[in-house]
Amino acid sequence: MIYWDGSGKAAMVAMSASMAKAVAAEGVTVNAVSPGTIRSEKLDRKFRAVAQQRGIAPDAPWEEVEAEVLPLFASVPIGRVGTVEEIADAVAFLASPRAAYITGSNLRLDGGMLPTI
Repeated sequence: MIYWDGSGKAAMVAMSASMAKAVAAEGVTVNAVSPGTIRSEKLDRKFRAVAQQRGIAPDAPWEEVEAEVLPLFASVPIGRVGTVEEIADAVAFLASPRAAYITGSNLRLDGGMLPTI
């Protein structure tokens, strides 16, 4: 279910860090955003199909479906998938004057899924 192209993501993060250094003197910031499992129509359909196979009613509330199915696909410490609104809010913050001193960063929006130091 989780499609992760590690080399592609690593290249994007490295390119963002390099670009951030190249344009910082002009007052331009460059950051990467790395979303984890995010609710979409496709994910909703997939989760509901798996939930039905596990005996959950097709019209069950999303929270019930998510609680049953998410642990089968990913270990997300926060216990739920993210929303597109949460990604949009983070991107809007990074693009705002409030984030003017943030550059060369990779903002992981994955509910704690990937371990870090």
